Amino acid sequence: MWNGSVRPAVEDDHPFLLEMLYEAAYWRTDQPRPPRDEALARPELSKILDGWGRHGDAALIAVTRCGVPVGAAWYRYWTREDHSYGFVDEATPELGIAVRRSQRGLGIGTRLLRELMRYARAAGIKTLSLSVEVENFSLKLYERWGFKRVSAAGGAWTMIANL
Repeated sequence: MWNGSVRPAVEDDHPFLLEMLYEAAYWRTDQPRPPRDEALARPELSKILDGWGRHGDAALIAVTRCGVPVGAAWYRYWTREDHSYGFVDEATPELGIAVRRSQRGLGIGTRLLRELMRYARAAGIKTLSLSVEVENFSLKLYERWGFKRVSAAGGAWTMIANL
């Protein structure tokens, strides 16, 4: 079991959030990945963290006992006109989560998800949404934490959890 801690993200964490966005988007270990800067420049990815820090944005960072960041979970509100893959409505923020490849399987993702759901509940949020490819090993984690499929498109599910 992982014995690090989770803390709220600060402005200086933005580069690490970008690193985690890359990990979330290119989670498959058996396939080649494009260079990080090239991948994050793609419009469908770049928009996810562009302008980070706007009202309603929230992120948590998992750190080792030495303070090294190893994972992140975040949520963000979208509009019907401008949204990401897991959008369900303007009242439901969409979450993203990732853990460094070398740290996966230690319980960090579970801890981040649990803490982010607590954080959202404390902020008065009633539901969270996400998008996950059906082959992604994280799907089981989301199901354990109460996420239910609401739609499917292109090999991915949009899921929602009531808080």
